[in-house]
Amino acid sequence: MSAPAAVEAGMAAAAAMKEVMARVKQAAERSARLPTQVRVVAVSKTKPTSLIKAVYDSTGHRSFGENYVQELIDKAPQLPEDIEWHFIGNLQSNKVKQLLSGVPNLYMVESVDDQKIANHLDRAVGSLGRNPLKVLVQVNTSGEESKFGVEPSGCVELAKHVKLGCPNLVFSGLMTIGMLDYSSTPENFKTLLDCRKKVCAELGMAEEECELSMGMSADFEQAIEMGSTNVRIGSTIFGAREYPKKSNID
Repeated sequence: MSAPAAVEAGMAAAAAMKEVMARVKQAAERSARLPTQVRVVAVSKTKPTSLIKAVYDSTGHRSFGENYVQELIDKAPQLPEDIEWHFIGNLQSNKVKQLLSGVPNLYMVESVDDQKIANHLDRAVGSLGRNPLKVLVQVNTSGEESKFGVEPSGCVELAKHVKLGCPNLVFSGLMTIGMLDYSSTPENFKTLLDCRKKVCAELGMAEEECELSMGMSADFEQAIEMGSTNVRIGSTIFGAREYPKKSNID
């Protein structure tokens, strides 16, 4: 990408970020909440660091997310240390230590979907001497075999394991991914709300203490209206993903 084109792309991403934040504000107000009660994670998968920096500089945004370990490890050192990185993709146990050691400013792993990965994260955080790491339990609310996540019936057991059995992790809430087309339905969101109710009752937590990460580019406004506290927005901010020889989806 030429320098002028890079500048233009950065300006477009920054403008899109501002528009997203305006839509988030409106959706939050419709749900009788403050905009500050909803975190927007700008998902920069496949996009260059120049676009992230443009959004960072122009809007003051600090929450960014990545789906792949290697991509996050490559990008994080090139960008300001006060970025709060979210890892939102499927995490393999053999990549855990690489992720934690390579990204000191990793803020949250949103995709803990079984006890094995929780245990690996817990041990790695402890061995590296990091502060406790925030994690979300990923729930497969759509029932699709192609999606990762614990079944809704198993969300309480996994949340309980993270909170009580992993001293180096901070159980912070629940996450879900949308349907095959990366949009979702009220039923999926309602399932996650039901999971939160059961988890909080079992763990003695106030529901306000348990985050809900649901909603992406296609459905984030509806997700916020239904109670989401964390939305993951990629292509609406950064443009269509750049997958070689594949269709671009968000």
